[in-house]
Amino acid sequence: MDYTDDIIIDSPKLHWPMAEYTKGHEPHFLFIITPPYSGSTALAEILNTSNKTMLLHESGEGQWLVPGLCEDDRWNSNKVIDYASVKSVWLNQYQKTKAQNPSVKVVVEKSPSNMVRIKTLASQFDSCSFLANNRDPYANCASTLYRHHEADELSQNERLEILSVMAAAWLKRSMTILELVTSLNIPLVTYENFCEDPMILSRVLELPEGVAESIDPYAKVQVKDYMTNQIVNKNDIQINRLSSAEISHLSSIFDCYSFLLEHFNYKIL
Repeated sequence: MDYTDDIIIDSPKLHWPMAEYTKGHEPHFLFIITPPYSGSTALAEILNTSNKTMLLHESGEGQWLVPGLCEDDRWNSNKVIDYASVKSVWLNQYQKTKAQNPSVKVVVEKSPSNMVRIKTLASQFDSCSFLANNRDPYANCASTLYRHHEADELSQNERLEILSVMAAAWLKRSMTILELVTSLNIPLVTYENFCEDPMILSRVLELPEGVAESIDPYAKVQVKDYMTNQIVNKNDIQINRLSSAEISHLSSIFDCYSFLLEHFNYKIL
């Protein structure tokens, strides 16, 4: 009896596909360095309002086009990455889009885990620039809690335990952002100041000529399950979903890292 149909082959080609592309035909990559649940989807949607920009994936995260890049260990800075695979898949996607829309010059790429390997990743491409983004830690933790868990079904202790993990993740990722902003002189646009002044993008973006001016910072966008609307700061809504005990618990964690919060103009509640 032949059992070969029952054998699952874990082929590297499945994790790291190689796509065809024309060498020397590349866009400018704009890498958004951002934690998850920090308003980066709305930011990417705004950046994609120009006919000169594109997203590799509808989420704005090119990691989902390369199975090996979006595995559970993607936040591991020591993860072995087949950069030739990533480059081939991303440039293949760009070149197919370019054939349909010749005006495209810029790829907006915002996979959050990019930050742990951004220098090596960016070096794979001929032209790129960066934009850093962050969000108030309390709002970020609340948003993540309700997106990833049935928060209203959890006990207080369960919620506190989950929030502790999320606070640690925000601190670690924010430290990485701070290091990159400092070492690479990357412009920083937080969720809060972008909501307050969407035109800030045109002042800080480093893009090919004519691209920044073609972006509509006041466009209405569709983010997750929210109604289509202009960018609105939802921090208060998110933070109000936390109890006073949960806010105090988060504050006790953030208290030792007040310097980090202050860098992003955040305060301990």
